[in-house]
Amino acid sequence: MTPEDPVAQGLATMASAGFEFGSDAEQVAHDVRTMWQQLGAPTGAFAAAADAIARLPQRPEVPVADQARRRAFERAVGINPVEVELTAAMSARELLERMARSVAC
Repeated sequence: MTPEDPVAQGLATMASAGFEFGSDAEQVAHDVRTMWQQLGAPTGAFAAAADAIARLPQRPEVPVADQARRRAFERAVGINPVEVELTAAMSARELLERMARSVAC
């Protein structure tokens, strides 16, 4: 399976969003594993999903002069700071890599 596969993209998005919205690693792993099983437990899905994290859409860059205004807007409408999204993506990748190793054993 490749990182471009819709299954890999979906599992990557699910894992990243789980962390972004405050779930712990155990809950995210449970949710992702449940979805993987519902999809037929495709071989290589966790490894492909870990690689797919790097391909998930990111926010466009904002000039330094506009960052304070952007942060104020994001806070006003309840959007997580970009740092939260990046931390969630890194946590998701680490989790998916661990899950890939556990399935390969």
